[in-house]
Amino acid sequence: MRFLLPLIALLGLCALVSSCEVDTEFVTGDGVELRFSADTITFDTVFTARGSATRQLKVYNEGNQAVKIDRIFVEGETGVNYIFNADGARGPEARDVVIWPEDSIFIFVEVEVDPNDPVETSPFIAEDQLVFETGNAREDVVLIAFGQNAAYLNGFNRGQFAGIQAMQCGADGFFTLPTDLPTVIYGSLIVEDCILRALPGTRIYLHGGVQRNEQIGGNGFFNDGIIFTQSTGAIQFLGTRENPVIVRTDRLEPEFATDPAKYRGLILGAGSRGNVLEHVRLLNSIAGITADSLAEVTIENSVIAYSGGPAVSAYQADVTVRNSVFHSNFGNAVQFVKGGSLTMEHTTIANYGVDASSLVLTNVTCDENNQNCLAGPMTARIRNSIVSGSRGSEIVFLDVFGGNEPSQWDVRIDNSVVRTDQDFLESQEGLFNDFYDNICRGCFNLSFRDELFVSLDQDDYQLDSLSVARDLGVFLPALPQDILGTDRDTDLPDAGAYERVDR
Repeated sequence: MRFLLPLIALLGLCALVSSCEVDTEFVTGDGVELRFSADTITFDTVFTARGSATRQLKVYNEGNQAVKIDRIFVEGETGVNYIFNADGARGPEARDVVIWPEDSIFIFVEVEVDPNDPVETSPFIAEDQLVFETGNAREDVVLIAFGQNAAYLNGFNRGQFAGIQAMQCGADGFFTLPTDLPTVIYGSLIVEDCILRALPGTRIYLHGGVQRNEQIGGNGFFNDGIIFTQSTGAIQFLGTRENPVIVRTDRLEPEFATDPAKYRGLILGAGSRGNVLEHVRLLNSIAGITADSLAEVTIENSVIAYSGGPAVSAYQADVTVRNSVFHSNFGNAVQFVKGGSLTMEHTTIANYGVDASSLVLTNVTCDENNQNCLAGPMTARIRNSIVSGSRGSEIVFLDVFGGNEPSQWDVRIDNSVVRTDQDFLESQEGLFNDFYDNICRGCFNLSFRDELFVSLDQDDYQLDSLSVARDLGVFLPALPQDILGTDRDTDLPDAGAYERVDR
């Protein structure tokens, strides 16, 4: 009893003093201002077995009043498991986290990865956000981890340019990508004094997005996810029919399979020669291949599809396309600016569902005010091909010399399916009104009523049994088989990349 009485007296004293606890006023809601030790937390371990890694973040309150953060949580955008501990409060969510004036707290973030999980739940690049929410205000710290066992080029240097150079090449001058693991390019890759080679079965995944790099010039913003060859570099992607080389977005969830414009694409710099794509599936880019002046590329037995812009964009470049299919390109499928050289044989261009042309050939380029223009010779030889799409005319020609300089405009199309309308024939004051007599010989002008492909809805561009492209071609000994390895009729082969075989 003698110990209880002093205790009761002490409690009474506390009541008279209003409270034994300090009544602290916190800054909350939109008034909270925080500083973070980093805007991105990266987990750069390449996992070969199930495992985890931990990183730390420091959060500062540099004001003279205590702040209270309403909620801290992980957004949960990927299947990768991010776990955090905020000043002793363990996630998945922490509420009413206090940071005293001119003080800070540690946040520890852990990622757990099983590299054998399917990419739908654990993608190659597992990007998420650690969110700090106060009132209507929100601040994010980016969380990035490698989610799969793969060969990662350029690390986490998104917006930066890694290089494949001579010192990294073998004695034969090649840098060969692995075939046992997928290659993931996070950022952009420059090929210089070397040939970047991909052999059958190679899988290349690019992580794109708008980034900023002051080296670019202007405001520095650009579309990331590039393989860029310098004049001394080249790419040789050499797949086979059974094991093609795959180049596509690193987002492998089913809903992204046909998504365009997920990364920039392949850029062949000025003077880059010897570039080859053989049995390649190039998907989901902004522009499939961009070829600068005097660059050279050969594309055979390949598919370029689901691009946000052209399949091939050339500026005074030399381009050869054989036995290939370009479809679902949400821009002009093949476009030449300021001339160049195009050879296209047994190729199918199907540019449906977009208000852009399948084939654009010009021998001029002008500045944005059309004040300063430069011309270059345009040469094209197109045989046994299909140029089709949703527009009334799928061909655009522009000869700045109006036909008066034959050396600057030399275009010939033979035994092909095309689509033109009266506006095309009357363009440039009727310059091409003899199109079906002297330019496009043995051609078929496709109407919207004509049968052509098996199924546009299913992206099946093999020929319908009643297709107007059947028996339209002339046998080319260099291309005895179609893109699928089917023997072509030696008397009357079909136009396009596919030979129709009735069973």
